[in-house]
Amino acid sequence: MSYTARVKAVRMQFFWAELAAAAPDPLKEIGMPIDPAALVRNISSLTALDAEHDLARAIQQIVGAAKALLGVDGAGLMLADERGELRWATASDQQTQVIEEGQERLGQGPCVNAFAEHAPMAMRDAATEPHWGKLTDVVTGQEMRAGLSVPVQLEGGPIGSLDLYSADPRDWDQAEISAAQVYAALAATLLSQAVAAHVKGRLAEQLQVALEHRSRIERAKGMLMVREGIDDAAAFERLRSAARSSRRPIIDVVNEVLSGQRLSRTRR
Repeated sequence: MSYTARVKAVRMQFFWAELAAAAPDPLKEIGMPIDPAALVRNISSLTALDAEHDLARAIQQIVGAAKALLGVDGAGLMLADERGELRWATASDQQTQVIEEGQERLGQGPCVNAFAEHAPMAMRDAATEPHWGKLTDVVTGQEMRAGLSVPVQLEGGPIGSLDLYSADPRDWDQAEISAAQVYAALAATLLSQAVAAHVKGRLAEQLQVALEHRSRIERAKGMLMVREGIDDAAAFERLRSAARSSRRPIIDVVNEVLSGQRLSRTRR
């Protein structure tokens, strides 16, 4: 093994160890429907992931590991495009891909909300939750009933979402949400390594677009914070409210701010 490879392996071992040490505490509070030791074993088995040589396979392995540990029927990853809209990146199976593409087409669903709200979002039973709109037909049409999405974040900003699906109604608890967030963090780490290594390929191109989208949002937020004397959360809410009120993608509003235009005050 070369010196560079050894250094990389040591760094990854430290990373997995930190995640393993952090995982048990929040899970113990929920009566442990997910065994913390199983989570540690599961993520430890992923130490050989190599984003530099095969990013798509590495991400697929994380998606598969999350599916196995949480006992779900499907898992996928979505990344933002140049307009800030989520696009399907990878999925564990055809059913999941169809659901991901449905959220992409409709612009609604747990993954869309998780990305916009920077927080986990749960669909407990598509057949009884009409607020998800037409997506419920897509989900049930693929013989799924429940979904959980958590944001995938790099440098404090969301670039996509990790999504899990169950064929049965499911009351997602904090243990499952915490575990999903661990896998989202693993995916983010691999994606970050791919950027640093200038990895090529379809998934890497999607990643570059997602990072550029997030970078523009961060710059626009910074301009609003200085201009209006508000904090980070308030600046993002200003962008999102302006997009909603005008029924446009948030990136259109971001581009206006970056060009020097001022946002109009929305009435409450």
